[in-house]
Amino acid sequence: MIFALNNILDSLAGVLKNRYPDYPVYGSPNQQGTQFPCFFVFFMPSDTDGQVGGRFIRDLGIDIIFVQQRNMDNGNEQILEIAEYLDESLELFSYVDGSGASSFIRTFERQWKIEDEELHYQFHIRQRVSVPRRINQMKEMEANKAYVKSE
Repeated sequence: MIFALNNILDSLAGVLKNRYPDYPVYGSPNQQGTQFPCFFVFFMPSDTDGQVGGRFIRDLGIDIIFVQQRNMDNGNEQILEIAEYLDESLELFSYVDGSGASSFIRTFERQWKIEDEELHYQFHIRQRVSVPRRINQMKEMEANKAYVKSE
């Protein structure tokens, strides 16, 4: 299974679309043409930690932002409903890679806050990954029996 950032974004968008199919999910800031209400999914500062045998732990910080029109009636109720849905849905979520293989990914340090009438739902993914090893194709070395003839 291939662990890639774009696949993380697509998998999280799938979780959001499952409950809110009419809300667009954006992976980058979109100044023009943004349809409200909507979600933005951003990566926060991330880290890698080397492990034994060519493996490492990839710690990805993620921020899902819910944005709606300002000063809406019952706007805070919708934010609280979405925060509750994300709490229920993101402890484990289904990750699908480019080949169609799927697995569940656990999230850590989930927290949410409301800033400027926007929901920020933040969490971390800590996934152990490895880089494919290159195999040395040379199995045997031939001895060079050349020598310099002395006169």
